[in-house]
Amino acid sequence: MNEHPKASALPLDITQLQNLEQLRDDEFWDYARALARQVPAAAQSEDYLECALGTGTCLIPLTMLNEVVLPPHRLTLLPATPEWMPGIVAWRGEAIAVIDLTLYLSGHPVDLSNAILLIVNHANIPIGLLVPSIGQTTPIQQGPQDTLSTDDIEGPTAPADFSALAALAALAAPKAPATTPHMPSRTAGVKGMQQGALVLDVPILLADVVQRIETGAANE
Repeated sequence: MNEHPKASALPLDITQLQNLEQLRDDEFWDYARALARQVPAAAQSEDYLECALGTGTCLIPLTMLNEVVLPPHRLTLLPATPEWMPGIVAWRGEAIAVIDLTLYLSGHPVDLSNAILLIVNHANIPIGLLVPSIGQTTPIQQGPQDTLSTDDIEGPTAPADFSALAALAALAAPKAPATTPHMPSRTAGVKGMQQGALVLDVPILLADVVQRIETGAANE
């Protein structure tokens, strides 16, 4: 009897291919059934923090959070900054930029008098994200590639994600047009949807934030 190639979901090497060619029909189908019975790599879950965004919600991975700071917050406004940057705040001995996450994503302000400040990092630079409130943590299943699985994300996850655009539109004022210019440019920081909430790609979002702040300062 010919030696069976070791059942594997990975590409076969030359020796395995040669062994496969020498199998009888019944041996080949035995091998195929062994492949079909293989248990896929165990999915891992990552915990996300639910955050309010005006009339909608978003999810931020807990691994991206350095600290959650409760109000009040003493913000200092700087000139030549975007409208979604209400200022800077002192945190652990340094001044960090603060971003109004709802205004950044939707272009529409919300009441932040009792907002929660989430401290995240971009290239070892701390940045604060202001959100009206936070909720519970939500586990999301992830595959072996450390990406969100299609079972957990509703709709495509490309930058032109129309489900994400729809959710961003829902954050806007009721009479605001769905084609507001704020929405398409902000979907770069959105992975997809999870039970109606935006799943944020925080590194991409922060990179866009920093680029916009630097561009605005350079144009002044």
